Amino acid sequence: MNVLVYVSDALRVDHLGCYGARFVNTRTIDELASGGLRFEQAISAAPWTAPSMTSMVTGMYPHHHGYLHWDADLILTTPTLFGALGAHDYAVGTFVFDENYLFKTMSEANVLGTTETLDAPLAWLREHRSRPFCLFVHSWATHMPYHVLHAERKEWIAAKREVIGGIQSDSASALERTREEYRRAVERQSEILVAALLGELDDLGLRDETVIAFLSDHGESWGERFSDKQDVQGVYHMHGATLYDEIVHVPLILAAPGRVEPGVVPQQVRSIDLMPTLLELAGAPVDGLDGASLLPLADGRELDDRVAFIAGTDKGALSKLAVRMPPWKLMLDVDSGSEEAFRLDLDPRELENRASEAPTELRDLLFRELESAERRELTAEEEATVTKRLADLGYV
Repeated sequence: MNVLVYVSDALRVDHLGCYGARFVNTRTIDELASGGLRFEQAISAAPWTAPSMTSMVTGMYPHHHGYLHWDADLILTTPTLFGALGAHDYAVGTFVFDENYLFKTMSEANVLGTTETLDAPLAWLREHRSRPFCLFVHSWATHMPYHVLHAERKEWIAAKREVIGGIQSDSASALERTREEYRRAVERQSEILVAALLGELDDLGLRDETVIAFLSDHGESWGERFSDKQDVQGVYHMHGATLYDEIVHVPLILAAPGRVEPGVVPQQVRSIDLMPTLLELAGAPVDGLDGASLLPLADGRELDDRVAFIAGTDKGALSKLAVRMPPWKLMLDVDSGSEEAFRLDLDPRELENRASEAPTELRDLLFRELESAERRELTAEEEATVTKRLADLGYV
């Protein structure tokens, strides 16, 4: 069984037809969902790419694997999706938004190029069609700024500044323009990029032999949580600074012909569950992870929501920790100790803080998890490096 993982960066669930959107054409992704499993409540382990993606491929929470900034060191013995499949004689190929960032310290990921076009991933797929493979594609097509290649640095920086400036201006027309550009980016992701990759699988006769996982590392916002829009200084304030559901509730679709019956899973699951699921389907299980295979939820052996923790970071340090267990969500500022809690069934937009009403067992879960966190103070030099790397990507 082959494995294909496609991650659409910063993709909101409310911009996919299969999750209820009626204003955007995502027919290709919707058809993938109708032929597979769609998870209604998938929760990312972190609100931005570096820790979130690392959790996705290690099955561990960010506060356990410790990869909280682009130059962090991942413990060499940490199991990864790539290493586990490579050890079972899978060909592994990874294509990312920028080879200088994502998975750059994971040699087993075999990062081969970028996804600014799909020419290289498609060529790799054709080259490795005759043996089991793991193809991992991380696309920035839905990441701000839209419709500008990251490699075109001058144009990319100018476009990013234009989006941030529009949010800071608190202009309805600027916000609508950004939302429309995002909508078109989502349509391009679905109907051009994902469609091309799935079409290649069909042409090669590999579709029925391939497990396909489609998901996002986090969602997106446009300054809604900031009363003073001037506080939106970079991408970090669109995703990264907060743990609200528009950022951490992500799409997750799993298609495994002949292995998993199509359907919808309403229970809460986590992005850390992706790795153990794919490894079980590939016959290469790994023990000792925070995540667990999703297959028991697919066939009815498991019926309950899974407790989800979400780690927020600030310049390489753990700054926030949340626990989400429907109908409640509790968020903690690690330094100040301030809390926010929401009843998601009564207040799905998370507008009314009910911290005083949060169940005691929820708070106990959160503080036990905090005690398990790996926390290390950065040196001044390390913090300067982290800040520069974030600035290079427009986060600060």
